[in-house]
Formats: sequence, structure tokens, C-alpha cells
Amino acid sequence: MKQWKTGWMATALVVGLAMPGSVLAAQQPLVQANSVTLAHGDHGKGQVKMRYGMHMGAHQRMYMTLLAEKYTPNSVGEWQSVMKERERLLEQLRSARETASEEKSKMRDQLREKVKSGEISSEQMEQQYKEWKEKNRGTVPSGEKENREAQREKFKQVHEEFDAAIASGDAAKIKAALPKLLEQMKAKNDRLAKRLAEKQK
Repeated sequence: MKQWKTGWMATALVVGLAMPGSVLAAQQPLVQANSVTLAHGDHGKGQVKMRYGMHMGAHQRMYMTLLAEKYTPNSVGEWQSVMKERERLLEQLRSARETASEEKSKMRDQLREKVKSGEISSEQMEQQYKEWKEKNRGTVPSGEKENREAQREKFKQVHEEFDAAIASGDAAKIKAALPKLLEQMKAKNDRLAKRLAEKQK
């Protein structure tokens, strides 16, 4: 009888101590400024810092289309064509990357076979592989890195302006931010097209 009471007392104590923590956790917001809390079932929670980007899933495309229809109805067709073009370019880039990866693996395997057969030394293999990578990887033109950094900063500012406009619910601010966002998407598509052209050389 004494052990039964002790067991219940211990259980009541644990539940009593755990209760305030679970109530506090339930009151915490799931979305915080520029970060998202992800619940992973039994695996616990993790917090992921969100990057400003234009990775558009179906929901994001629909959301942007609906915003354009409501605030800038004259640009809906333009939004749809820009998003469709982005999807096409990204798919072609993925395909080009896969092809390049396969070529890289073939090259590496061929060089290893030459080393095994004694045709070349391992140092020569590394040198040839390094030369092949430099030839096929492409180089970033001078000044391009600074240009990319400036573009990234401008991109971030426009996204912050857009986020603030959406959070405020101010129609005038949303209407002013959408065309800027559209122009950035067009510029991003141009950069993707250039990158694709370089990979297809």
C-alpha cells in the first residue's frame, strides 16, 4: 500500500512540474520574424532561418497570382509568364547539372582506370582532373562577385518591403511593392538564362 502511494505521488509531482512547460510551449507562436519553427512529430522541434529567395512552389505561385489579380490586375499575365519561364529555366538547369555530374563521374572513372593500368601516375590523374574541372566549370568574370552581392542586397530590401506591406495590409504599399518584385523575378530569369547558356556551351 505504501509503495502504491509513493508511485502516485511521484507521478503527480512529474505531471505537476511538466504542466507549466507544456502550456508555455502551446502559447509560443509557430512563425517568428524571418524564422520558422518546424514540428517534426516525435523528433522534436527545430528552428530554421529562412533565406530570401524565389523558390516558388504551387502555393507560392497561386498566392502571387491572387495578389496580382487583386492589387495589380493589369500585370497578371506577366506574372504568370514570368513564373512559367522560371520553372522552365530551373528544370533545364537541373538537367544540365545532372549531365555535368555524369560527365564528371565518367572522367574520374576513366582517369582511375588509366592509373590502374599504369598509363598515368596518380599525380598526373589529379592534374588532368583539375584541368578538366577548370575548363568545364567556367570562371566568374571580374567584378561579377561584387555585382551579385549588390543584387542580393537589393533583392533582400525589396522582399523586406514586400513583407512589411503584406504584414500591414496596406493596399497602396502592396500595390507599390508588387511591380518591384516582378522586375526582380524578370532579372533573376535573365541571370538563370545566362547561366544555362554557359552550361550548354
